[in-house]
Amino acid sequence: MANFDASTALTMAWQRQSVWSQAAAAEKRRVVRARRTVAGLTIGAAVAGSLATQLGEPHRTASRALAILAAAALLLVPVAARWTSRDTVHAWTRLRSVSEALKADVHRYLAGVAPFAGADRDQVLLRRADTLLDDSGDLVGRTVGLAPVARPLPDIHDVPSYLTARVRGQVTGYYTPMARRMARLAARVRWAATAVTVASALLAATVGVLGDGLGLTAWLGVAATVTTALVGYGAAEQYEAQQIEFARTADQLTRLCVTRETGHGWTDEEAFVAEAERIISLSNEGWMAKMIEEDGAAQQ
Repeated sequence: MANFDASTALTMAWQRQSVWSQAAAAEKRRVVRARRTVAGLTIGAAVAGSLATQLGEPHRTASRALAILAAAALLLVPVAARWTSRDTVHAWTRLRSVSEALKADVHRYLAGVAPFAGADRDQVLLRRADTLLDDSGDLVGRTVGLAPVARPLPDIHDVPSYLTARVRGQVTGYYTPMARRMARLAARVRWAATAVTVASALLAATVGVLGDGLGLTAWLGVAATVTTALVGYGAAEQYEAQQIEFARTADQLTRLCVTRETGHGWTDEEAFVAEAERIISLSNEGWMAKMIEEDGAAQQ
């Protein structure tokens, strides 16, 4: 292997991480957009179909247009759903896994701990990156056309700076904000589903008391479809599960830092870095595995 100096090796690994991170983010956006599209098409088809039925012969042209719109929406659902398949979700999570593994190695390298504590640490970094990318060769096509983002390396030069920039930085800059964001998104889905359920109950009560002279019965089915679509979308996005995972990881990393800083444990530098990276890795692997598991179960 060629004898690269530290800056060249590090820059190359950091650039690779940028490219794979972008690829993972792009794949995630496709999956999320597809899930939203499926939910939107399902709701749109239900609404248009109900309106078409209610308009009937007195408004034949509008009724036919809405019926065609409903049929088209239903036909497009399986097309959009292809982007939410198990294979697509698996590709996204693998791209993210490669990105996170490269990031972890860069941080270990900067901290100067194993396996980057020796004189050959440049070669070790490049060799590990090459092995990682070779194992994910089937995904390389998804990185074509992506250029590394210009950004500075993490401000890490030893283990104390690793604790500040990597561990506490992850807690305050990622895990805690993401836990709050997932909580808000989960709450929005729950409130939306609850609102539609209440509206459905009110419709049913109105029909029961006044009869169906206004044609409200048809909208009960629409309300049920909307509720199912909202709940299904929220379940697919795993908002509540991710909230718990992010909050748990933030708590574990915080306790790890406090234990070391107060001198009550984790005084061995290499052990401390290894434990921090283990916690971060388990968090990533945990929610990614759950995504794949839940997506596969939904399609059985």
